[in-house]
Amino acid sequence: MKKPTSRVPFSGLDRRSLLGGSAAVGLGALLGSGLGGFASKPALAKKRTVHFGSSLPLTGPYEKVARIYKDAYEFWSETVGGKMIVGGQEMDVTWTVYDDENNAARTAQLTERLITTDKVDLIVGAYGTDTVLAQGAIARKHGRITIQAGAASQRVDEEIGGHTTFTLVGQARSYGKLAVQKLVAAEPKPKTLAIVTFNDPVYLEMSAGLKDFAAANGVDVVLEEVLPMKVQDLRPTVLKMKRLGDVDIVYNCGWDVICIKLVQEFLALDFTPKAFVGGHLTTNAVVKETLGKNLEYALGVTFWLPQMAHSDSHFASAEAFADAFEASKGYTPTYHAAMAYTVPYLYQQVLRDASGDDPFDPDSLRASLAGLNEVPTIWGPITFNEKGRLNFPGLPVLQWQGADPQLTVVHPESLATGQLAYPMPSYRNRA
Repeated sequence: MKKPTSRVPFSGLDRRSLLGGSAAVGLGALLGSGLGGFASKPALAKKRTVHFGSSLPLTGPYEKVARIYKDAYEFWSETVGGKMIVGGQEMDVTWTVYDDENNAARTAQLTERLITTDKVDLIVGAYGTDTVLAQGAIARKHGRITIQAGAASQRVDEEIGGHTTFTLVGQARSYGKLAVQKLVAAEPKPKTLAIVTFNDPVYLEMSAGLKDFAAANGVDVVLEEVLPMKVQDLRPTVLKMKRLGDVDIVYNCGWDVICIKLVQEFLALDFTPKAFVGGHLTTNAVVKETLGKNLEYALGVTFWLPQMAHSDSHFASAEAFADAFEASKGYTPTYHAAMAYTVPYLYQQVLRDASGDDPFDPDSLRASLAGLNEVPTIWGPITFNEKGRLNFPGLPVLQWQGADPQLTVVHPESLATGQLAYPMPSYRNRA
């Protein structure tokens, strides 16, 4: 295991040092000679600092999304002025965040270190199914809890859900539920579905959910293309669709780059389904920057947009949160930012009025989190089910509309800002 550097305050970091390497970075103010001398369960009256701990894949293929999570943790600390209330007492906040390199074994080692050496009070989740499960296994060994926003797999529910881990992201199987629901109500009703997915447990769970929703609504799955995670060439996949004849819906379970490559191949091969669902990352700026007007009519699903009517005790709206985040970090927040920011926010909500000498007692924290009921947050109202998973009806459905495509929410009705345009016209026949 790489030896991390010493913790330092955020104010002493430039952006390059914040994001690079396997550093253990301190967020917020550090008091006195550091945190290592605290006992694991200090009496509240003697305690003056709340210590958060986590690991993220700060290097490797998930570096960009890990940066968003880390920026969001930092932004929460900035928002609360480096302070939080615990049992009515104001305390300073500090963080230790290690680089786990997206390696589950390393995540386990680092979680052990956070608990036994760094003696963190609160653990926030890693990113990715295997690393979240590895973190949870160590937390469970020590009788600790975590809140995570980086793994949608049902394995989290089955192995560590509720007793060890509370999860702010919906289950992968439900990602496409509302998109299928909206499309099967359109005219002419779609009859066939082609799924593009990947040889990875989470993406296969997404695909399994889609197949269930399709079967329940009388839609035939005519293609399930399971691709390697590092796929570069989508032409063979689109050729298969074209040879099938009429394909009403194409659903991409993958990320933004896959969405882009599919549309590029649709254009090159003159193939137009009646509806194309680009997946849960069509909102990433690179999609519109690359596809431009060819993004029109494409659908997407998302957990969160600044236009959604969410608020918390710091921000009157999701848009106000997004504006403040962008002013601080220099880029528009994705749903990852809203979700990650909400993790420490929830800890604050359950600790503010905590009683007893040790409000960080895992049993007390577990009971408080399990008892949350529609608590308003920037991420949305928070209630956890018996597995510690956020109550989740499915992802809202978006469509890119207009010559300079702009996002329109088309489902559910409670969030809709416009109507679904369906079926989409042939790429060849567009102006």
